[in-house]
Amino acid sequence: MQENYATTDETSALSAEVTVGSISTTVSGSGTLASEDTEDVTIPSGVEIDELYVEEGDSVEEGDLLATVDTSSVLSALSDVQDQLDELDEELEEASEDEVSSTVTAGVSGRVKAIFAEAGDDVATVVYENGALVLLSLDGYMAVDIESSDYEVGDSVTVTTSDGDDYTGSVSAVTGTVVTILITDNGPEYGDTVTVDDSYTSVLYIHEPLKVTGYAGTVKKVKTSLNAKVSDTTTLLTLTDTSYSANYDQLLTQRAELEELYQTLVKLYMDGAVYAELSGTVDSVSDTTDSSTASVSSYYTTTSTAVSSGDETTIVTIDPDETMSVSISVDETDILSLEVGQEAAITIESIGDDTYSGTLTEIDNTATSSGGVTVYTATVTLDKTEEMLSGMTASVYITIEGTDNALLVPEDAVSQTSSTSYVYTSYDETTGELGDMVEVTTGLSNGSYIEIIDGLSEGDTVYYFESSSGSSFDISSILGGNSDFSSMMGGNSDFSGFSGSDFSSGRGSGGDMGGGMSMPGN
Repeated sequence: MQENYATTDETSALSAEVTVGSISTTVSGSGTLASEDTEDVTIPSGVEIDELYVEEGDSVEEGDLLATVDTSSVLSALSDVQDQLDELDEELEEASEDEVSSTVTAGVSGRVKAIFAEAGDDVATVVYENGALVLLSLDGYMAVDIESSDYEVGDSVTVTTSDGDDYTGSVSAVTGTVVTILITDNGPEYGDTVTVDDSYTSVLYIHEPLKVTGYAGTVKKVKTSLNAKVSDTTTLLTLTDTSYSANYDQLLTQRAELEELYQTLVKLYMDGAVYAELSGTVDSVSDTTDSSTASVSSYYTTTSTAVSSGDETTIVTIDPDETMSVSISVDETDILSLEVGQEAAITIESIGDDTYSGTLTEIDNTATSSGGVTVYTATVTLDKTEEMLSGMTASVYITIEGTDNALLVPEDAVSQTSSTSYVYTSYDETTGELGDMVEVTTGLSNGSYIEIIDGLSEGDTVYYFESSSGSSFDISSILGGNSDFSSMMGGNSDFSGFSGSDFSSGRGSGGDMGGGMSMPGN
């Protein structure tokens, strides 16, 4: 069967010349176009719209009339905001009497091992950058960890500092191969690199540290020094600019936001209308029938809650018609090869065959899974043209690797084993056999062509047979149009070992087709 039916005499080899060209690999996908950088036109909640003058899809210029407002609702909103400002002023007066302490004390007894603050430093900044203003040692010990299996708890060791000073230490703990050694905290520097018994090097740390912190003010003077012994009442730092508490600063911020809202309402009252602040296309128009249900007093409760996004009502969204984006799904095997800033090619079939240039602007590292496949989302941004509309399907190709002046051959011409790749450089038309096998080193592949790094030269010719999807054949050709195997099997047509009469996979659900044909039955 193999000799008579698996091949045909009509099959002939293809030939290809090794050429020089460019090759690249890409990550591709498709998605829908979406408008980018749209701007929401909003009004304070509680302000009512009299009439909208634009519809979705309208073109507008900066300064065009979008809507008129009910001035009485604006006046009511102004009254509410004024009441809130009055309440804040009373709270500010009360908060102005609260002061942050102008001194920083140790709080507990210990030894000063690190001072991060200097005169003139902002307290909050120092704590943000270092985690503390001052570090204290509480139990009188510095510690060093080394990797060794030569010590036991209680062993005495010699610890030498980077300055050459020797200290006698003691092994306090052994965890696996990690040995912890303690020495006095009176002298050795925090963070110093030390040597243990002239054999092991590591960094000193505070065995039981305490972080002295603060949140407001400016350092006026440092009142302590390294290695100084301090008590709980010892002043470590003195501060300036501590006249107002953090609550006072928060109230000032809230008042500034209310002042901005007040100015917006005054402008609305004077204009009686809302105008476009940029040119573009109206992307959407919101239903404003419920705009009066929320009161401007929702900006602040009696406890002065900060402004939230729910305190404004969007009436119109404008697309500046400058950029669009398309998001694609990327398989987990490709996501790590993508980087923000990579170039992309985009085609939009509904527009035509033109290719548009874009840039990868966002990679969402949150995975989604479906049917056992894990994918991530990548977003590409491109310049908008007049023909592009939101919702159009776009195909995206992101180049992740490429090379110029590469030696290229068709991918079908390269055969591969588990350890090597090779091509054939001759073909015998009489016997139909390929010959002169040459081992090659391959590089990039784009699915059609493959890069040859070593083994061939430009102008060489390779021969190959076109790949096929399988070696299946019509069994009826063997039986003269009769696919009933019972005549061959002595009446027994039990092929339970096969899923069907297609032998293309070389193996059914049971019978072994690896080196021959094994069938159940006769």
